[in-house]
Amino acid sequence: MLRHAATALAALVVLGGCNNASNQQAAAPAGNGATPAQQANAPIGNTVTGKVSLRDPLPIGESARLEVKLVDVTMPDIVIAESNAPVTGQPPYAFTLTFDAAKIDRTRTYVVNALLFDGDRRFVPALQFPVLTGGAPGNADIVLTAEATPGEKLNDEFGKLKSQIGGMKRIQDSFLDGDLSVAWDGFHETGGKVRFMRVNTEKGEGDTAVRGNVEYAFLDDKPMVVSKKSGNGATRVGWDAQGNVVLNKAAGGGEVAEADIKAFHADAVKALAMGQAKVPKK
Repeated sequence: MLRHAATALAALVVLGGCNNASNQQAAAPAGNGATPAQQANAPIGNTVTGKVSLRDPLPIGESARLEVKLVDVTMPDIVIAESNAPVTGQPPYAFTLTFDAAKIDRTRTYVVNALLFDGDRRFVPALQFPVLTGGAPGNADIVLTAEATPGEKLNDEFGKLKSQIGGMKRIQDSFLDGDLSVAWDGFHETGGKVRFMRVNTEKGEGDTAVRGNVEYAFLDDKPMVVSKKSGNGATRVGWDAQGNVVLNKAAGGGEVAEADIKAFHADAVKALAMGQAKVPKK
């Protein structure tokens, strides 16, 4: 009888020990064993590390540049540490920012901002990446997304404008210039400014005739986009408000030569003058 009691007692002791171990494991914090309070008060150090990758893989050119900054989230213009250097190869790109730990206030929130520049395209972060304080780590894995280039934005504006000409007032005309036949129509807003024109030309006769179709978009009385159709697509050239070429796409690939860009611009100026002359006077 005593032997049975002793055996039962030993089992209870062992079971109790297991329960205590389980309770201790449950009470222990995850990760490196530090509680949130301990993590918040841990030494900050003087570096932030991480890597930068792209959400959607795109080939990065040889002249790309990566800019990484450590800033206070409420004062992003005050840079605590930064790196601005060319990158080689394809993402991800590793970075290290070294800073003075005395500049870090534990009561504030700090983030790592990253921008990747590849030609006229920028890659920007979709989210913020806190570091250092409030239990945030000393490293950040940043994911960037591609912004539309100025040329892509202008190309979209051209498409939107073309879709709106049905709500504008139409003007049209045709004429002969030697063996060149020209027929065009244009579209102007209520204020009388021509915004869009379509010019069709035919030179020669019969099967040997050379036909052309060019569309012009205008903004603030200046050429915005010229789009010339051909058998293998459309050549498009566009300018920003300052007159800089931001859209340059030749039909079939490649870019338009500088001399041809100047010719497109000159033709657009002539087309605009031709269209404005036909707008009814008030």
